Amino acid sequence: MLTSSAELLEWAQKKGYAVGAFNFHNLEILYAIIESAEAEKAPVILQITPTYLEKIGATAAAAMAREAAAAARVPVALHLDHSDSFKWVIWALAHDFTSVMIDASKLPLAENIALSRQVAEAAHATGATAEAELGHIGGVEDSVDRGSAGTSLADPDEAARLVRESGIDALAPALGTAHGLYTSQPKIDFERLDKIRALVPVPLVLHGGSGIPDNMIREAIARGISKVNIGTELKVAWAGAMKEALAAGTTEPWQAAMKAREAVREVVKQKITLCGCGGKG
Repeated sequence: MLTSSAELLEWAQKKGYAVGAFNFHNLEILYAIIESAEAEKAPVILQITPTYLEKIGATAAAAMAREAAAAARVPVALHLDHSDSFKWVIWALAHDFTSVMIDASKLPLAENIALSRQVAEAAHATGATAEAELGHIGGVEDSVDRGSAGTSLADPDEAARLVRESGIDALAPALGTAHGLYTSQPKIDFERLDKIRALVPVPLVLHGGSGIPDNMIREAIARGISKVNIGTELKVAWAGAMKEALAAGTTEPWQAAMKAREAVREVVKQKITLCGCGGKG
């Protein structure tokens, strides 16, 4: 069933687990996420970035995600991930997305607050959830180079001000994680997370969840993270399975797609277990 991510995250925050938020990049990955969520009886958040909306075709991508979420036997939110454009936010809301993120983290704090407030007001007018980001979360977000990780971590007092003055429903603070594949041991500033958690009432989001050791994810959740974003690991699983299928001489697209779907399902299942949201749907 298609639902608001605010409901999923508020419940997760109260009960001390996290909701897995999975980026989809094609039809196989989309259905792998839904199938694993149903198998594990877990609520999930389907995410897509503007880059992949453009690559797939925005209207088609939104339609297939919306229909899959509505038909699912577990709660599924449909989320616009990492938009730095208010135009994409309005487009997503018009196409029944139940959650939107504005990434104004590169702007000065006052401008981040102003744009985040604009997004929150637009989202709330349709019953959707608004997420914002503070600090620089490094790495590569699809085709957008965001620089090295950890160059600008979220300030706890600024985080409190952003949430208070913008009215957003969830915050993604930069804690040292990065988008894409890690080239060295990732580090999460847990002390900073504790300070932000103490000052910010809304659910907190961990971006760059792919490749972070399981023990660090568990600790982050125990310290107050309510949403964990996973994208790159799904792409890696899909690509590996497709390579194997093609190398084995598969010529039928659906056969290769099923192999890829199965590989992605295993990753999603593992992340659902890690987040502790299995059985919560």
